Amino acid sequence: MLNVKESLFFSRFRIHFHRLLILRSVVIAVVPLLLLAGFPSTASAFWLLGFSDANTLPPQALGMIAGTGGQYANVGNPSKSSSTIFLPHAGFRLGLADNFDIGYRLTQVALPFSSVGPSLGTEVDVKYRFTRPEAAWQAAFVAGAAFSSLELSGQTKNAWSPGVDLIVSKALTEKYTFISELRYVYTAIPTAPGGVSQNNVGALGTDIGLKIKLTDRVSLIPEFGIFDLRGSLIGNRANGIAVQAGAVLSARVW
Repeated sequence: MLNVKESLFFSRFRIHFHRLLILRSVVIAVVPLLLLAGFPSTASAFWLLGFSDANTLPPQALGMIAGTGGQYANVGNPSKSSSTIFLPHAGFRLGLADNFDIGYRLTQVALPFSSVGPSLGTEVDVKYRFTRPEAAWQAAFVAGAAFSSLELSGQTKNAWSPGVDLIVSKALTEKYTFISELRYVYTAIPTAPGGVSQNNVGALGTDIGLKIKLTDRVSLIPEFGIFDLRGSLIGNRANGIAVQAGAVLSARVW
């Protein structure tokens, strides 16, 4: 007959084993999207949408997102337009403390220039919710940074990209939550000819979205945003706008 300590041990073992099985299933589902996110069809495409409400994950909770969407950008003088109809996006989030979590995503460099080749970027951000959990409107501040290698005129260069984000959200019903954000991202290529001063872009914009609860752990989040771009590449000014629309599945793993 099992004693109390043995019973607790096997109970904890089953819980951790169940979590590992869930995580393995999530990884199997998300890895293909992660790989696709690293090899976009055009480098003029990049995500500025956040795909998240203002709530944070509880301590030690793990969540993931995976989805796709598209972008239209028009920059330069004379202006040049570009569009991408399939732009994968995926990542994970981990709860660190009350009202505080951290996220990791594979992303693309925020440079809307056709001469910039395929890129693979990694982004880490932290989110702090500064409203009470019971408040009708929730608000959170996000700060993050991304790093990427890219091809510029056939040569490999490095780019870095810090950004900040203000998210507000409100539960409309038990199933639907309204989301909006104000975001600024700055990207620079310090190793390109002319350095950072001639190879940079700042993107400022807003978006709106809706978090649709499908189950207790899974939600669908469509978003639409418009962003003002101010920048240059090798000294040539390239100001303009970008419009993005996409949707992800957001899941609480544990």
